[in-house]
Amino acid sequence: MFSKNHPIILFLDRSGFSVFQDTASNIARFNFTPDIVANLDVVNKEQFSNLITTFIQINKIIPSSLGLVLSDNIVYEKDLVDILQKSPVPIEPSGLEVQANIDKEHKEEIQNFLEDIPFEEVLAKVIKTDKVSRIVAVNKDLVMTIADVFVNKGSTIEAIIPSFMYGPNVNFAAGLTQNNIQAILGESEILRLGNLLTDQQRIISPQSLETEKIEKEKRPQNLRQYLLIGVFVTLLVILAVVYLNLGVSKTSLQSNKIVPTTPPVGGPTFTQTQISTIPTDLKSIKIKIMQSFESGEAVESLKSKLLEIGFQDITNEVSQASTAEKSSVIFSQNVPADAREKALVEIKKILPDVSILENQDTSLTVTILIGKS
Repeated sequence: MFSKNHPIILFLDRSGFSVFQDTASNIARFNFTPDIVANLDVVNKEQFSNLITTFIQINKIIPSSLGLVLSDNIVYEKDLVDILQKSPVPIEPSGLEVQANIDKEHKEEIQNFLEDIPFEEVLAKVIKTDKVSRIVAVNKDLVMTIADVFVNKGSTIEAIIPSFMYGPNVNFAAGLTQNNIQAILGESEILRLGNLLTDQQRIISPQSLETEKIEKEKRPQNLRQYLLIGVFVTLLVILAVVYLNLGVSKTSLQSNKIVPTTPPVGGPTFTQTQISTIPTDLKSIKIKIMQSFESGEAVESLKSKLLEIGFQDITNEVSQASTAEKSSVIFSQNVPADAREKALVEIKKILPDVSILENQDTSLTVTILIGKS
C-alpha cells in the first residue's frame, strides 16, 4: 500500500506521461516534444524539469506518495535462462560450488544484456516470478528527471514498476484508465516485488567506464602526493626547530666564555674553558697581585678597590721574573662569571690596558700581573 493519503499514479510511455490523483477531476497528460525528449533520451534537462514543475502547479497535484508505472514500450527486458535446464544431461546440484557457477553465468548474461542498452546509465533489476526470472531495464535519466521534480515539490517515490507485473488482466494499451488505477492501488505486493528502486544492476557506457578507470588510477597517485607533501613539510618544521635550538645553545655557550688574548712574552700558556655561572661568595676567592718594585702605588689602589666590592683574601708579591710589557689578569677555571665581571670593573680602573686570561687551576684564584705599562 502507498504510505500517504492521496497517492500519485504516474504512467510513463514513449510519448509522455499521465498522472492520476484522487484530488483532481480528471487524469492529466504531459506529452513529450522533440526538443525536450527524443527516442527516450532527455535533450534539454533544465527545460524538461521546468515544464514538469509548471505541469504540477497547473494541475494542482499535492505532494504525496508517488508510484511510477513503466509502459512496455519503454522498458528493455529479457528472460534469464535456467542454467540447470540448459544441459541435456540432468544435473544434481552439490552445494555451494554449483550455485557459484550458476550465479557467475547469470551475472555474465545480465551484464551482456545491459551493455547492449543504448543509454549511458539505466535502472535495472532481476525480477523473479513463479515461472521465470526476468532482467528489466529503463533509461535512468528519463525516469529520474521526472521523479526528481515530484520529489523536489514534496512527494516521495514509493516505487518504479514495469506494467507487465500486473499481468494480462490489466490492460495498459489505452494508457492510464480507472480500471488499471484500481489494480495499481490494490496490489501492494507488486509494489514490493517489481520495484526497480531496489536491488539495482548498474551499468554505464564504455566511455564512462574509461573515465572511472582513469579516476581510480589517479586516486592512489594523488594520495601518495599528499603523503609526500606532508612528510616534506614535517621535515622542514623539524629542521627549523633543530636549527633554532642549535642557535640558542651556541649563543648561550659563547656568552659563558672569555676568549683569551695573547699571553705576555715569556708567560705561561692558557686554554679556554666554560665558566660556571653559579654565584660565589667573593670572600672565598683568593686574589694574588704580582708586582715589580716600581708598581707599589698601583698595588695599593687595586687592593683598595677590590676590598670595597667584597674581596678579602688579597695578597701581593714582588715578582723575581722580568716584568712583562703589558698587565694581565689570570682567572682559574672555576671562578664564576659574576665574580670575574666585578673584579675586572675595578681592575680596569687602575690597569685600563689589561689582558684577560684563564688557566686550568681548579682553585678559586685570580692572579694579577702588573706590567710595565
